[in-house]
Amino acid sequence: MVALAHADSAIGLDPSIPGGYKLRGDIKQRQQDMHGALMDYVKAEKVEPDNARLFVSRSAVHITEQRVKEAMRDIDRAIDLDDQDPDAWYNRACANYLGRNNEGALRDLERCLDLRPNNADALFLRGVVKGELFKEEAGILDLEAALNLKPGIADGLMSLAVLQFETGRYQEAINNFTKVIDAEDESLKDALYYRADCYYALKNKEMACESWREAARLGESDSKFIVRNYCNTDEEKIPKKPVRGRRKSVIEF
Repeated sequence: MVALAHADSAIGLDPSIPGGYKLRGDIKQRQQDMHGALMDYVKAEKVEPDNARLFVSRSAVHITEQRVKEAMRDIDRAIDLDDQDPDAWYNRACANYLGRNNEGALRDLERCLDLRPNNADALFLRGVVKGELFKEEAGILDLEAALNLKPGIADGLMSLAVLQFETGRYQEAINNFTKVIDAEDESLKDALYYRADCYYALKNKEMACESWREAARLGESDSKFIVRNYCNTDEEKIPKKPVRGRRKSVIEF
């Protein structure tokens, strides 16, 4: 609030001060006032239309609110003004990922990481994108590198565990799914389901059903089916096992 008050005072004294509206927009964006931030960025554009960072900041609002076309328009303007800004390429990758253009996102992330090699968020997203492009082992390496740099990265352990599951690294996956479960975050039900599936692949029905029962109690629909048709029977295999699509990771911008 103090920073916002200072920005208000500076703009009040001189509305044409360079960086004034952008600074206030950045503060509002950090406070999750996306509409207020956008209004300030529009005013900032009239004062300094060649400020590349302005368009990077405004693209972040559009990405947060899932407006891919508007985000890409601002990012392209930013890159035209300064193509050496890693944040612009990262934002472009996020917009492409939201728009389901994984190949484009991967190219943007390569450029971002050339400019800033230890960008944990970019490494994480590149790992996710590689996984979705069925380059799972390469994806695992990127996710591990990202978590080493930023252990608390949103959805990091869950995304890593899913790729470990998909590549048959079941015990490693179980360990990471268990950490997600212990944290009781929003991926809890999915983590329980996947941990059960790891145990199922290892032919450990007792441990698999323990996790599926817990997931079922939380309302996970596939787990309810499996408990009813497998765990509560003498079946050795799940009849008509539910087919789950590839999980799309959560990118927190």
